[in-house]
Formats: sequence, structure tokens, C-alpha cells
Amino acid sequence: MHLRLRPFKKLQLSTLIVLVLVQPICTIFCFAQKAASEHQKDIAVLTERLVQRALKNSPDLGNTLTTLNADGSWPDINYGDTVTAKWSVHMQRLKGMAIAYRSPTDENYNAPALLNKIDKGFAYIYTKSNRSANWWDMVVGGPNNYMTALILVKGRLSKEKTDKYAAYLQDATPNQAHKGQNRVWVSVITIHKGCIEDNFDLITKGFNSLATTLTIEAVQGAEGIKIDHSFHQHRPQLYSGGYGLSFVREMAEFIAISSATVFEKAFSPDRKSILTNLALRGHQLLAYRNTVDFGSIGRNISRENALGGIDTATLNNLKRVDPQRAKDFEHWKQHLTGQSFPAAYQGNTYFWKSDIMTQRGADYYLSAKVISTRTAGTEMLNGENRKGYNLPLGATNILTHGNEYKGIFPIWDWTKIPGTTVVNNQSSTLLNWYQYGANPFAGAVSNGKNGLIAYEHSYNGVQAKKAYFFIGEAMLCLGSGINALGVQSVITTVNQAWLNGAVTINADDKTQLLEEKTAAFSNLKWVYHDGIGYLFPEKTKLSVSRATQSGTWESINTTGRKDEVKGDVFSAWISHGTAPSQATYQYVVVPAPSLDLFTANPIQKDIHVLKNSEDVQAIQYQSIFLAVFYQPGTVVMKDGTSITSDKKATVLLEKKTGGYQIAIADPLHHQSQLTLTLNKKLKGPGLSFDGSKSKVVLSFPSGAYRGSTQSYFFANP
Repeated sequence: MHLRLRPFKKLQLSTLIVLVLVQPICTIFCFAQKAASEHQKDIAVLTERLVQRALKNSPDLGNTLTTLNADGSWPDINYGDTVTAKWSVHMQRLKGMAIAYRSPTDENYNAPALLNKIDKGFAYIYTKSNRSANWWDMVVGGPNNYMTALILVKGRLSKEKTDKYAAYLQDATPNQAHKGQNRVWVSVITIHKGCIEDNFDLITKGFNSLATTLTIEAVQGAEGIKIDHSFHQHRPQLYSGGYGLSFVREMAEFIAISSATVFEKAFSPDRKSILTNLALRGHQLLAYRNTVDFGSIGRNISRENALGGIDTATLNNLKRVDPQRAKDFEHWKQHLTGQSFPAAYQGNTYFWKSDIMTQRGADYYLSAKVISTRTAGTEMLNGENRKGYNLPLGATNILTHGNEYKGIFPIWDWTKIPGTTVVNNQSSTLLNWYQYGANPFAGAVSNGKNGLIAYEHSYNGVQAKKAYFFIGEAMLCLGSGINALGVQSVITTVNQAWLNGAVTINADDKTQLLEEKTAAFSNLKWVYHDGIGYLFPEKTKLSVSRATQSGTWESINTTGRKDEVKGDVFSAWISHGTAPSQATYQYVVVPAPSLDLFTANPIQKDIHVLKNSEDVQAIQYQSIFLAVFYQPGTVVMKDGTSITSDKKATVLLEKKTGGYQIAIADPLHHQSQLTLTLNKKLKGPGLSFDGSKSKVVLSFPSGAYRGSTQSYFFANP
């Protein structure tokens, strides 16, 4: 009995051991199978969404089908062209063919003959070693069209062929040089490649790479989202328009595309918040209605339709990203249709990482863009923006309806960019490569409602101190210390925009229409045109023009159209003469919907220029005092209050009930403290009073906030 039981017990024990070991393995295997099945479902959902994204484009075949060679090439494409990358046209045509093949409304929908031609097109191009002088063609441009075409025929061609053709697409996400929008582009290609190959890990990698762009790039020079909600691309260059618009559009779109799939987890709530803040507190404040600030788009200014703003589809996607801010996006959408600017976002903003200040009222937009050693002002790359040298040199945007500059750039006189003080010489506008700042002094101060921005100008042999004060419903522009050597003629441009209606002037208190095409004055008090009034508080040598101008897109962009563009343009500019010495200017820009409202506006009586010298530019507007100290100095306000700064600084002082609100900022971005002295008795932290004057030591913001505004309150005794 004992001998019979022993083998039985051994068998029972071994069986139990096997069961114990096999059960977890089976569980793990089953779980893995279930996970793989769920992954395939998510890949299928994602693939279909990418297909629908592609089909939003209309098919444009032209003679693509009839000219295709038997080997899958086209006779008119130079496949060896490495300069203009003509070979990339092949990918564009493949994309058009694939869209036609998958579009139910197209006559070629699901046509076997078309699929055969698409197959031949892929077979020809995927083995080619394409080269280009521009990396973008090879890494982004060509692959973007290629991936779209290939995902549209996934499941139509054999898996063997699809996987073979997908080998052309490369995963470029490990390259850490790709930042900002460039990383978005390469990540999207990786996501498409993963979907085409049913590679879950590759798709995950692509989405994780996308998510890494939703972070604050604190280092100046690092591309991407900045702490002030501006967007940089191509070095420390403001690109909230152009690259930045593409960034917000695609990020919002791909967060929406990933929704309800496992890939959605790449985007944490914090990352989503960074995106919506970039849109609402950055992009929105650098645009007006359906127009973006031309100072925010770099070389894109030389492309047709460059000033187009955000689209409603992107705003709808952003609502899905952040439902709690849905009302903000709805108000933004309403603004795009011509309604007033959203009330919550009206006011003054200084983007200290990008050297630009904006002022937004219900129905107007004003801005001034300057330059410094901390920023790249603009760029000329690939033959684009050939005349853009003066663009970051104090340029202003003046908008009431939003179409003031749309399409004007081929016929612009590029020596007359609004707000700039430059040499009146066309050759001085030519730009080669990047426009880097040479002046350390550039800064601003803002209290959210009012502000000033200023910089030291020294470019093309012209020196000047230029400041822009945004107060009330107006912009006051001051210039001082304007000097130039030799035979250089220097001008300051008030505006240059499309002519839209009459130009009304007031000379010697006589109001009249401007009849001449161009006329010079020394006694103009004001000019009114297209919803904007221009005040000239002191005698100024001013020219006003409403002339026809012409040019070509090719003149500013080597790939632009060569046919002549003509149009009527309004211009006004101040002449400083040849080789000016210590010249100055002042003028006020006042948005006003009608001439009557402009002439009745009391703002000229409310503004007082206290100082406009090489050392200090300061004004008083009602109870607000604003000053830029290029050197330590003193300014006396209208009521006798004096304010002395011991450092180079920008200062905004507002007299309030019970005391003074004082805002300061460091235009050099490296100072730590500022001492202000007022001939008033005040009380507050860090303040000392000697019987006649209050002296207070104030700290400038530090770290990533260097250059931004710090505000303090000091009470009356």
C-alpha cells in the first residue's frame, strides 16, 4: 500500500508544481494577447482618423495620371535636382492620387487602374537616394506627402508592399536638434510610419516625442514655448505666427486625434495647459481678428497670404483640449468674424523674451517690435524676406479692421516700414541670413493696461533712442538723439498701409482733403485715414502720400510670382534730412472709427511729453507717469513730483488713492536692484525718508523673469 501511494504522491506533487508554474504564464500570455488586441484596436482607430485628416484635402490631379511613365516616374521632374528638390513633386503627386483614390466623391474612387499607378509611383521613388540643399525637404517636406499617400492606401496594397514602401520613412525623433515645430513634424511622420506598419511602440514613441514640446524652454536661444507665452523658432526669434501657428494647430489636432486611445496618456493636464496658455495668452494677443502681427512671422512675411491667423477648426480642437476654457475659445472665434476683441484679453502685454509689446482695445490693435542682443529680429533663408533688414527695428502694427497690410508686401517701400527710423536707401533694406541684435539696451514696463517699450538703435550708420508709449486708447512714439554720418538721408515712418478712403489733413487749423498724390508739410497738426488719426504736437517735416505703388513677390522672395502687383498705398513719414544731428520726433497714433470722434478725442490735451533726450524719454498721461532711463537721471512731473533713477531702467508710476503704484523693469536683463528717489514722503518696505525725499531700493525680477515687470505699492503717510 505504501509503495503504491509514493508514486501517486510524487505525481500529484509534480502536477501541482506544473500547475503553479503554468498558471501565471498563462495569465501573462492571456493578458498580453488582450493588450495586443486592444493596441490593434487603437491603431485601427488612429489610422482611420489620420485617413480622414488626409481626406480634408481636395484631390488635384491635373495631368498627373496621363503623364506618368511606365516605370512610375514623371518626365517633367528632375530627380537629380538637389537645389530646389524637384523630386519632392513626385511625393506631392502621389499624395494627390491617393486622395483621389480614397475620396468617395471623386471619379477615381477605388479605381484599380489608379491604385496600380500609385503602386508604380511608390515602387519608383522609395529606393531613390534623394538629396537637397535644404534638410527640410528630405526630413519633413518629402516624407510628409509620402506618408499621407501611403496611409491612404494601407489595406489596399498588400502588406508586403506597404511595409516595403514604409521603409522610406525614417524615425527622426532621436535627433535632439529638432525642436519646436520641427519636432512636431518629425513626430507626426513617426506616428504615420507606426500606423502604416502596425507598430504600437513606434506610434507611442511619436506621441511621446510630440508631448515633449509642451514644456517651457527657459534658456534664451532654445526653440519652443517661452515663459511669457511667445513662441521661438530658428534661434531666439519670435515666430508665434508662421511656425507658432502651425505648432498650435497640429498639437491641438493630434491631442484630439489621440483621444479615447491609449496614446492620449502622453499629454498630461499640465502639458495641455501649457498649450492652451500659449494660444490664449500668446497667439491671441499677437493677432487681431484674422490677421497676425507681421512682426511675429519672420521670413513668412514674403509669402502670399502670410498674415492669415488661426482657424476655427483649431479653436474647436483647443476647446476639446481644455473644456474649462471653452468660453475663451468661443469669444476668440467670434472675434475672428469681426466682433470686438474679447474683453478679458484687452490691455497691454510685454513679451520680454521676444522684445515686443502689444496693446489691444475692443476694436483696435497696436504693437511695437524692437531688437536686442538677446533676440534674432528676423531672418532671410531660402531666398525669402530679401528686404527685411528693418523689420525688427521698432516696427509698429496699426490695425482697426485687420486688412491694413494684407498682401501689401510686394509693393511696400521697405525703407518705410511703419515705426522705423532708417536710411532712405533701398540697398539698406537688403537682409542676408539672420538679423541679430547689437544693442544690449531694450526693454519695457507694463501694468497690464498701459506700458512702454524702448531700445537703443544703432544700425546702418543711424543712431537713435526710440520709445513707444501705450496709454489710454493711443500710442505715443518718441525719438531722440537721431544721428547719421556722411550723406545719409534718414526718415521715420509713421505708417504705410493700403489706401482705404479719403486722407484728411489739418494744416494751420484748416481741415481739408489731401488732393495731391504726395505732399510735404511743416505745419500739419494731424492726419486722418482709414479709422486712424495721427497727431503731431510739434512742427514736423512730414510727407503724406496716397500714391500707386508696384512690385513683385519675387522681389522679396526668389520663389515668388514674377507678375507685377499694383495698388494704392497711404504713407506718412518724417524727414530728418541728410546727416542729421540730435534730431527728434514725436507723434501720436489714435484709433478712431470716425473723423468726428478723432477730432473730439481729448487725448492730445491729456498727454504731456516731459522729456525727450538721449538720456531720458518720459511722458505723463493723466495720473500715469512713464519713463525710460537710458542713463541715471531725474524727471519732474506736471505736479512738481520729481523721480530719480540711479540705474538704466523703465519705470511706470501711477498715482492712486492712498499712494503710488510703481512698476519697474530692467532693460539690460542683468541688473539686480534699482534705487528710486521721490520728493514725496511715502511709507512702505525698504523705504527711507530724509525729511524731503523718499528713497526706495527695489529688486528687479530674476531668473527666467529677467526683463519682466515687478510692481510695488507705497502709501502716503
